[in-house]
This record gives sequence, C-alpha cells and structure tokens, in this order.
Amino acid sequence: MYKLENELLAVQLYDWPGIKDYLYKASNTKLLGSGPDGKLAVNGKATEWEEWEIAASVEAGLDKVSYLLHWRHSGLRMNMEYRLEQNMVKVRVEVQADPAGSLERLDWLNQPLLACEQPDFSFARTEVHQKSWKLIPGGGRGLYDRKHALEKISDAIPDHASVPTMHTCVFDGQLCCFVHTNYPVIPLLSEIAGDERYPGRGSKYRISLNTYQYRVRSKAMEPLELKIVFQTDLNGDGIADECDYQLWMNRQFPDAHPMYKEAIWYKVFNAEKKRGVLTSFKEMLEIIRQIHHITGGMPQIAYMTGWQFDGHDTGYPSINRVNPKLAENPDRAQEELLELVRRAREEYNCIVSYHINLDDAYRDTPDWSPDIISHDPDGAKRIWIDTKEGHRAYHISHTKDVESGKVFERIDQFLQTVPVHRTVHIDAFRNTNASWEEDGYIGPVEELVCGMKPIIAYFNERGIDVTTEGQNGMPIEDGGLFSAYWHYSPSLMYHGKIAGGGSVDMDAITWGKGASFDSDILYRGEPSRLPGEHFLSNDFKSKWNQIVDILYLGSMLYRFYLSREMVEWRENEERVDIRYGDGVTVNIVKATEQLAVQWGSVTIADNDNRFIPMDNHIYMYSRGGTDRAWTLPEDWNKAEFRAYRLSGNGKQRIDSYQRADGSIQIKLEPHVPVLLEKI
Repeated sequence: MYKLENELLAVQLYDWPGIKDYLYKASNTKLLGSGPDGKLAVNGKATEWEEWEIAASVEAGLDKVSYLLHWRHSGLRMNMEYRLEQNMVKVRVEVQADPAGSLERLDWLNQPLLACEQPDFSFARTEVHQKSWKLIPGGGRGLYDRKHALEKISDAIPDHASVPTMHTCVFDGQLCCFVHTNYPVIPLLSEIAGDERYPGRGSKYRISLNTYQYRVRSKAMEPLELKIVFQTDLNGDGIADECDYQLWMNRQFPDAHPMYKEAIWYKVFNAEKKRGVLTSFKEMLEIIRQIHHITGGMPQIAYMTGWQFDGHDTGYPSINRVNPKLAENPDRAQEELLELVRRAREEYNCIVSYHINLDDAYRDTPDWSPDIISHDPDGAKRIWIDTKEGHRAYHISHTKDVESGKVFERIDQFLQTVPVHRTVHIDAFRNTNASWEEDGYIGPVEELVCGMKPIIAYFNERGIDVTTEGQNGMPIEDGGLFSAYWHYSPSLMYHGKIAGGGSVDMDAITWGKGASFDSDILYRGEPSRLPGEHFLSNDFKSKWNQIVDILYLGSMLYRFYLSREMVEWRENEERVDIRYGDGVTVNIVKATEQLAVQWGSVTIADNDNRFIPMDNHIYMYSRGGTDRAWTLPEDWNKAEFRAYRLSGNGKQRIDSYQRADGSIQIKLEPHVPVLLEKI
C-alpha cells in the first residue's frame, strides 16, 4: 500500500495501479476509489495482477507513485503515474512498448476512480445514449442523445448497469468531486448503486473510466491523462456544487475564436434546386448593407447557403462550382462573387463565407466515389437521407476520405474556386459515420481522430476556422474542437468557449439565455421547407422588423454576455438564473416569459427593451416602443456622446433626449435602434 499526502488530501493506493480511498482533510470527507477486486482488461480480456510484473516507485518530493507494468503474455509495457497536486490527483497512462503491435484497448473492470457512499451527496451527470441504427425519419442513424440528470443519491433509482457518461460530479455543498480526462469520446462510466437493505433506492455513486481505445487504424492515441478533483466553492456563491464543476471545466477549454464573439453572424439562403434563386449576389450585398447600417457598423460574418452547383444540397461532395443563377450575368458568376466578397469586406466590415458539406455524397456529382462511402455490416452503402422525391444521400466515411486524400483534393479545389477568408461553415459534420470494412471497423473514435480532426487541421493550417451545424448527435467532448455551432443551447460549461445560435422561434427565454442568429435570411419569397432547415419566411423587406428584433433582442445581448465570464447557471421548470463574474445577473420567469438583466444599477434588458453598453457605444432598442429613463454606466456619467437613430440606410443624429443625474431619458420607437456613441 502507498500513500500520497499534502495539506488538503490524503490518498491511499494499492500495490497495483489503483486508488483505494481519499480523505479531504478540511471537512474530513472520505471518498473511495477501487475495491480490492479491480482488474485491468487488455483487448476485452480480464487479466489478473499476477500476470503482470509490477515495479512501483515512490517519489516523495514530487508526491508521485509510478507503476511500471510488464505483461508477460505479450511483452506489453506501460507506465501508470499517480501525482498529487494541491486539490487533485493527476493520473497518466502511457504505453511504452507494444512489441506485438496487438494492443487495441484497455478497460478498468470493477475499478472506479471515485466512489461516493454517502447518500446525502447529490450527483449531476450527462448520460450518452445511442439511437437506433435504422434510418431515422428525416435522415440519419447511429446518432446519440444526451440526457442531463441532477439528483440526490438517496432519491435516485439504481442503474441496472454502468451508464456511458460525458460529464459528471458528486457534491454536498462543501465539496464537489469529479473526474476530468483528455479522452474525447464518451470518456466516463457512472453508476447509481443500490443498498441491499433498501431495494430500489440509491446509496452509492461511482465514476469510472470508459474504454481507452489505444489504437485507431494504424495510429496510437495520445497517452491517457486524467484528474480526480476535490473542489470547494469556486464561483463565490458560498456552496460547492455542479456549477463549480462546470466553471472549472469551462476554464480548461480554449476560448472561442474572437471573431465569433465580436461579429453578428448569420446565413443567407441563396438558392435551392426546386425553388431556384432566393437571394442573388446583388441581393445578398443589399442584406449585408442594411445589417451594417442597422447595427451601427458592427462586424459581420455572412455564410452563403446554396452558392454551389444548383443550390442547397446539390453537388456534394463536390464544392468547386459557383451557382451561375446567382449572378446577373451567369457567364461571369465567379467574377460577381469575387466582387460581392470584396465590397462586403471593404464597405461593410463583413466576411462573406460559405456553407459547405463534407458529410454527404450524391451519385450524380463530379466527385462521386464509392471508395469513400461508409458501409453497413452487410456491405451496403450507408444511406443518410432518402426522400419521396428521390433525394438520396450517402454517408461519407471521413476516415476513408482522409486516408484516400480525396477530401483534401476537394478542399483545394474549393479554395481555388472561391475566396475563403478566416472562417467556413461545414454542415452536418459528424463522427458518427461508422463503417464496417474488411480491414476493420471504423467507429466514432476513428471518425474523430483519423477523419474530422485532420480535416479541421487542414483548414486551420490555411488560416481558416471551422464552424459546424451543431452538436449533431456526436458522443464527443465539444470544447476545444469547434469555436462555434450554428444550433446551440448555451451552458455554463461552454460559455465563451463555443459560440452559437439559439432557436428559430426566438423568445425572451432564448434571448435571455444567450442566442445568436440561427435562421437563414432570404431576400425573395418563402422557399419550400426541407427537413431540418430553418428559414425566416417570406422576403427580406416584409421580415425586416423580425430581423431587427433578433439582432437587438438576441444577438446584441448575447455579444454582451460573451464579453464576460459566466460563473453560475441555475435552471428549473419555473425560472432561469444566471450570474456573470462582473456582477451581471439574468433572471427569467418561464411561464410569463419575463426577462430582467442587471449590471449593478444599470438595466441591460427589461423584457423586450435593451440598453447594451459595448465598445464605447450603447445600443438601445425596444420591440414595442418605450419612453423611460435609463441609468448610465459609471464611465458614461461625465462622458460626452452623441445619439443616432439607426435604419437600414444609415444613421441620423438626434437630440431629443434628456440627460440628468447619471441617467438618460429617451423615447424609443418600435423596432428602431438608437446608438449612443462617445465622442
């Protein structure tokens, strides 16, 4: 038995690589690790510790125990290192030699990393459940659902088996304990265990490692690293609970690319095959122009949907032909697109980019290749969507696409065809395109590591950041892979790390939580609806007020949120309460859709009214009109500023307001923004 100890924690380890128990000294809280019957499985086969030569070494000065393991059966050698650092135990598992080249996976059997046998503790977890392999109506199969649970251990129903888990923690108000690992695909297992004395009631909660798939195709995964963390109150609310876990996790992820926090971003629906052109290049520039003026010149990112071949969802996997119907002169389509991109950037501070698809393939396209299509177990090509109109698409195996080099050829053709600046949007980009091949099964780990990541890296190496449709039923860690999702539900864990959309049917609840613009804008009439697509119905002019509502009630408020750290999020059936690190509070009453956002004495949002300070400006807006006084931020009290009424055609200076006692009294007309600008 070995022991690691500092002023916060005392940790006991077995003679074999496994933690027996933990003592958190400040509260005298004892949690368990593995029982004495824990085992290690190699390629699915359980081994006994007697089969291993184990050489353990203790480095007291470093608070570290290392186990050198040699499996006599194959010569496999590994190092498992346990290091105590302040309030956490860091574990590293590294394969040092695999002479037979046979190691595929490791499993820890009956060996939880953290076990809480105190039923008064609560737990929070995100469960991951796979859907059916049959074709789901509307397209897709093999996707995953996530279910969030928050409950007291003694109130929970015991699990029949370990549950695949993305995130989880246990807490009692004084202490919040959890496991974080660098393994990207369903990293954990969790289990609510019962008590024989009280059948049907939970009494224990266990957190274990899921399978560590060491080999993906011919590549070895990076060493497995994990942390077992004992966290006290981190966000300053006086208790330690799931919010502290989520905030801790948030701080581990890289920040989202700044451009998604600084810009208004949206899609323009340009064309679809059945209805033809819905927004031409010329009309798109007009949309960009008016949004530029109505937002006071705020940076924009506008993604074109249906810019290629014959419109939306045509031509894939090819992405090297500009849709000629979008141009005034079809023979000059490429030149007109270049002109659109140039003018948007130079005149309206807007990046024009593209909605593309690397997930779907159609037979009637130039780059159709059966070699990159996923296969079902019977060898059939995997269908992604199959409509009554004969609109059939097949899954592309990203792994096979990368290994063949074909995807990089198509990306190069794309980059040679159109100007791509800083960002691109890849629709429906998933790691769930499993394929059963003669040389082995290609699953979610292969699709992520050998497929998606090399594609993302290829764009990144060319200075292009990648956004995608959404979480898309993927069983992966979201943080750090993409900066932005188009369809996205905000959370404390990913605030500022993943920027995102919201809901087409936006309301005070959605806006209050934080939402960007996830509807496609179109200039002409309403298009036909395809499954899963989102549009602002009717034409640009008739929907102008709705567009401005979304910009000011949603996007502007979300941009205000993204400029600060979120530290607390509490939600139940009745309300949502959010707190940011600089004192901004958000309170939402769900039944009545009431929204109140305060920054000390400054009211930021009052139902459908906005007063948003950002970047030496204050953006004021009212959906229904209002005439009221607004408290100015402290740094505006003595500042000189001008006021402008904004429209789609520019700004007009106004002087019809009163300023007194650190406030401004101004009448806001319905759907007409007012901009205060420091001189």
